[in-house]
Amino acid sequence: MQGFIDRHYKALFATFGSILVITAFYSGFLEGKQSTTVQPVTLSCKDNVLDKLSIPLESLSKEIVAHADSSAPAASAEAAAPQAGKYVGSKNSTKYYLPTCTAVKRIKPANYQWFNSTEDAKIQGYTPGKC
Repeated sequence: MQGFIDRHYKALFATFGSILVITAFYSGFLEGKQSTTVQPVTLSCKDNVLDKLSIPLESLSKEIVAHADSSAPAASAEAAAPQAGKYVGSKNSTKYYLPTCTAVKRIKPANYQWFNSTEDAKIQGYTPGKC
């Protein structure tokens, strides 16, 4: 028996190692199959980072907020809407535009989301819109 082990120790080592790896893999597979609960992945960001990216509603003029609550025509709101950033998007979509773009006329002033740069818009999940 000792002579057999001495001659074939490499093959025996490889065989037992393979059996060990296969057994460990299969037991992990069975353990994963038994757990039926899926834990959701949550991505979070500190509030101080988010505060730097968006322009707060308080910085917008009171006329825009007052207009959002009234039923005045949209043309007067556009004339009264001050520019609070270089780019504007809607809170209800994922596109951003230059304030001079015709697509901005379809956004209610109450839904304006202003951005100082394209990077700010992209970080918040917005993509460039076509004018």
